[in-house]
Amino acid sequence: MITNEFWLDRWNTGRIGFHENEVNQSLIQYWPNLPRGSRVLVPLCGKSNDLIWLVEQGYDVTGVELSSLAVVEFFGDNDLAYTTEQTAYGKLHSANEMTLRVFEGDIFDFDGKVFDACYDRAAMVAMPSTLRQSYVEKVSACLREDAHILMISLHHDGNIDTPPFSVSDDDVASLWQRNIHKIASEDLVQTNSRYKESEYAYFEESVWRVLPDEL
Repeated sequence: MITNEFWLDRWNTGRIGFHENEVNQSLIQYWPNLPRGSRVLVPLCGKSNDLIWLVEQGYDVTGVELSSLAVVEFFGDNDLAYTTEQTAYGKLHSANEMTLRVFEGDIFDFDGKVFDACYDRAAMVAMPSTLRQSYVEKVSACLREDAHILMISLHHDGNIDTPPFSVSDDDVASLWQRNIHKIASEDLVQTNSRYKESEYAYFEESVWRVLPDEL
């Protein structure tokens, strides 16, 4: 069973193959053109530099991350001074000179509201099937009704009991009861040398835009 302790151990032992040193190219290419100052939620953000990129585009960004080590390394790696306050559900770390904060705690304990957008690169695929519906409901409760979501999913033929979990197109459609568009898809076994020599026969990465029903 995948528990919070599983992820904390991954960070504490440095087994973070899911971390990307560079800003995600799909984020750069497909992020919607939202008004400056829009509030953006980034669940299970790790120490991703995607947070910095979003801030540099003029957004007010909040990441949510379970691991205290990931949070400390994120601010340290980016040489960001920050302040910390204890909330009822976890620690909130706020950068001193950027519209950026990271909530240190379980996403299911996060109590932020009325975000204008959400960016999910590695959160959905970190959730076992038993938690996905609860995750979607939790994120939805944090968003405005007209919020935009950019999500990256993975569909593969690897181990179904360990992350990153395989999430099919049908899974995405059934979980998000909104206006869903697959805007890009790539089989990394065919295009990425890291996956060509792996155990996978296919490892499809898809980019989704999840919009309000009326759009």
